[in-house]
Amino acid sequence: MQRINHLNQLKVEFIVLIGFCLTALSFYDCAASRPQSSVSQYQFNLNEQVFRIRSINSSNKSECCNELIGGKFLAIDFDQDRIIDKIIVGTVSLSEAQKIYDYGLEILFRENRIKELNPENHKYVQESSEFWFEIKSFQPANAKSFNEFKTVNKKQLVNPETIVAIDYESDGTLDEILKGTITLEKVQAQYSEVIKSGLEKDKLIKTGNTILVKR
Repeated sequence: MQRINHLNQLKVEFIVLIGFCLTALSFYDCAASRPQSSVSQYQFNLNEQVFRIRSINSSNKSECCNELIGGKFLAIDFDQDRIIDKIIVGTVSLSEAQKIYDYGLEILFRENRIKELNPENHKYVQESSEFWFEIKSFQPANAKSFNEFKTVNKKQLVNPETIVAIDYESDGTLDEILKGTITLEKVQAQYSEVIKSGLEKDKLIKTGNTILVKR
């Protein structure tokens, strides 16, 4: 990958309120009747293309998100946890958008512009002797619910591999791998086991064909 050339480099700092979000060069909405909010942006070049990470932060946590903006697409990280959750505009794949997002965030990490706080997300976490599993359910406005399934290999103490996959219909069937080197069949087997355990423990709820984290 071509080295990033910063264009109109913004002096920004990432702060994780529900993951990661920008907080400098913000525009504040201070109306008494509305939640205080701010919008910040970071622009970078990758392979001679310009991308932006746009971060929306609000006292109303449901309005917080990060957007990855390319010339022909818009992708959203709803809970600001460094994982792209949905492509809103364009035909870029989630996995390709994730690579671009990772690249931009990595630059900010190296420049010491990120501060991380403990996110408070609704999720179901389960552990085995070898893996750490997590299911997050998203129910965005005016869109179908979906699940994000994450696994981390606990035995890899240095740079453990993280696998992230998406269940677009929240029906218990994974549709696409965002990160990691694993077959969909293998990660599906893990997902099915975690769902079974979560339902038995009353941590997940099933309504018809829809399976979501219980809130």
